[in-house]
Amino acid sequence: MKLETWLSIASLGLSIMFISLIISLYTFLVGPEGQGPERVVDPGGLIIQQVSISGAPGVILAGITFVLARSYGNKLAAVILIGSGVIIISGMVVASNILPSIPAQYRTSGIPFVPYMFMAAGAGVLGIGGMLLTISSRPRTTSHLDDLR
Repeated sequence: MKLETWLSIASLGLSIMFISLIISLYTFLVGPEGQGPERVVDPGGLIIQQVSISGAPGVILAGITFVLARSYGNKLAAVILIGSGVIIISGMVVASNILPSIPAQYRTSGIPFVPYMFMAAGAGVLGIGGMLLTISSRPRTTSHLDDLR
């Protein structure tokens, strides 16, 4: 497999990790009886940590995959990126459905905005995968070997 395929697999893994972390954080902020967690937490710090560890790197790896494969296309990487985009969008829809259950004191510093930002990022990853899928595979031409007939 090519480097682009491995990068798209890494992007998929980071996307899955990000979705699971965000959903678990939002569920934790709802609390056992819907009144918030029983411990003192800093939701803003946790959101920044989760976005910087898994959310942003997953989207960046999708962009790098596109840059590496845009000239000749890579069907497997494209399908993996499309799957990654669908996972990000569907996970953020679930997170935005949990959002109204979070008590108001914990909805600070990015908690309400992260699902909508990453829905847009997921749509971008989905679009990048679709563009890679439509690029026809053409052989690379070498221009340094003039006519050697």
